[in-house]
Amino acid sequence: MIKARHHTFYEVSFDAYIGWKLRAQFHSHHIAGETGDPGGSILMIGNHFSWWDGFWARRMNQQTYKRRFHIMMLEEQLKTHMFLSRMGAFSIRKNHRDAFESLDYAIDLLHDERNLVLLFPQGKFQSLYTFPVSFEKGWFRILKHAPETTRVVFMANLIDYFEHPKPRLTTWLRTIDRSFPDAVSVETAYNEFLADTMKKQNDL
Repeated sequence: MIKARHHTFYEVSFDAYIGWKLRAQFHSHHIAGETGDPGGSILMIGNHFSWWDGFWARRMNQQTYKRRFHIMMLEEQLKTHMFLSRMGAFSIRKNHRDAFESLDYAIDLLHDERNLVLLFPQGKFQSLYTFPVSFEKGWFRILKHAPETTRVVFMANLIDYFEHPKPRLTTWLRTIDRSFPDAVSVETAYNEFLADTMKKQNDL
């Protein structure tokens, strides 16, 4: 697997680029929902409909939780964008025995309360309009073995235009009870969260 290798130069440079892209391509970026720091390390679970999902999450983390950012990526994707490992990306090989090494690496990261680990359990890009979303199962090992101090945060990125020529991006957050028996129960809870954020989105 490819491990995260944070490098200050890459992080500062690309964070500036992300900020510029957000200002250039979006009318605004709102962070909504439960934005308080839950304490402990953070296992974040998000929806996955664009290349920018991880970058938006990184930007949100800088403004709210201020943890050391990590994101799990498919190994074939990370190999083509190796610079992302300098910003906290680490790899996983789906349907391969090496996947356990990546899952255990994520668990180790969560033992440090300064860390945030972002997962996209859908395992692939899906349309923003896909509902309900479906999660793969293997990732649940991380939640099952994460330390008791780890907090689980659901994240949903949603986009609207309304009267603006550029889209408005909203990042919704909710800290949830981590006492799930299996991956299916997390999937159900996430879809309930996603449905609720979609209802609230129109009222912003």
